[in-house]
Amino acid sequence: MDDKLTNKEKLEITVQTGLQLVPYIGGALASSYFSVKQEKRFKRLESFYQELSAQISRLEDRLPSVEAHDKDSLIALIERINDEVERESSDHKRIYLKNFFISMLQNPTVKQNYDERQMLLDTLTSITFFEFHVLLSMSNNHTGYAIDFPDADPAVKEGAVARLEMLGLLQSTYMAETRTGTSPVNQYVSVSSFGIKFINFCLNIEPEPEP
Repeated sequence: MDDKLTNKEKLEITVQTGLQLVPYIGGALASSYFSVKQEKRFKRLESFYQELSAQISRLEDRLPSVEAHDKDSLIALIERINDEVERESSDHKRIYLKNFFISMLQNPTVKQNYDERQMLLDTLTSITFFEFHVLLSMSNNHTGYAIDFPDADPAVKEGAVARLEMLGLLQSTYMAETRTGTSPVNQYVSVSSFGIKFINFCLNIEPEPEP
């Protein structure tokens, strides 16, 4: 048995020790912080798997055999999802993680698509709920799923679009509009093919068959 502490455990101890050094409230704060933190993580995982179990039971007859998956690839992704569920405070993001879990069960996870699914999961964990709905609002096929944020600062939305483009979920095309004496260039932003795949996977929507 390996008694060495993992990097995660070392970090937890460092944070707890650091909090205890805070004058006056340090000890109580450290105790409260870690007890609440662990309880929340447990509750998030418990709720996640209860909901997931209920959904899977309705889909069971339509799921491929476990043997269709590459177990190492599937387990690696499940471990990542568990870590994210523990940390994620947004109920909405946890719903998308649950959809992601179901999507990767419905379509066998194998070595050939592991990297792609890792990229999709990395992308999901890195964007905010707001950014996800900015993306939905820009997709012709998914606007019905989008939540509007009428009070959102336009500058924040502009920043969200820039980040989504950087992640490869949006793409820009530029077209020159020739006029007398001028040729202004207009930018058109649309959802990329990777963005469509990402949305379908996180909403658990079967993709449209290719013509």
